[in-house]
Amino acid sequence: MTAMGEPLHDCQVPTCTWRIRITKTGVTKYMSHLDFVRTIERSVRRAELPIALSGGFNPRPRMSFSPALPVGVSSNSEFADILLKESVDVNEASLRLNQFSPAGMRVTSSRMLPPNTPALSAIIQAASYRLELHGETEVRLNCVLTTIDTILERDSIPVERVTPKGIRRLDLRPLIYEMRVEAHNSLVSVYATVASGSQGNVRPFDLAEVILESGGIENGGVFMDITREGLYTFRDGKLCLPW
Repeated sequence: MTAMGEPLHDCQVPTCTWRIRITKTGVTKYMSHLDFVRTIERSVRRAELPIALSGGFNPRPRMSFSPALPVGVSSNSEFADILLKESVDVNEASLRLNQFSPAGMRVTSSRMLPPNTPALSAIIQAASYRLELHGETEVRLNCVLTTIDTILERDSIPVERVTPKGIRRLDLRPLIYEMRVEAHNSLVSVYATVASGSQGNVRPFDLAEVILESGGIENGGVFMDITREGLYTFRDGKLCLPW
């Protein structure tokens, strides 16, 4: 029996960190980040994986996640750290987790890492996005190519964000590392690699708005489907997956 006011459970000590790379596509792109976290938590429990629990009166699975994805944006490359009480076979664990996850959420790869591995929020520094342009009017490849060249030639790209402390002004241009255009049949896509994380962050909807405004097509019946294709850390000046 515990004394009144004392936690009912001690924090469990993890022996390893299972870092997973998981998709968020289809209808799951409309999940909030909190719902995404809760869905993975339920899937881990149902898969009966040996997850470590926090202490206190309401112990929770010990997990952490990559930067939150805006609602409505798909992803082929979300990351989550699941702290385990004992090591597992990553292939078997992935199969079990996929079995209990909804359609659109699938573990595509994973690694077993030490329990004191730096948090994803501390190491992720960049993200890549695919922005597919479509709409009522034809999207011309030459127009999009010219638009991207114009954006990359700009010295600054000011945007405003509304925060609890008021309006914050930000220059996106130093945070855009690369942009290119690809066309497949009648579909035109912009691929962009941008800053992501605590040291600087480009929101994909801000990027989409800059593209539409720079091309003069923001009211031209053109829309975008946005997919996050990758999350990265810099290592020796190169973008690397956060393994």
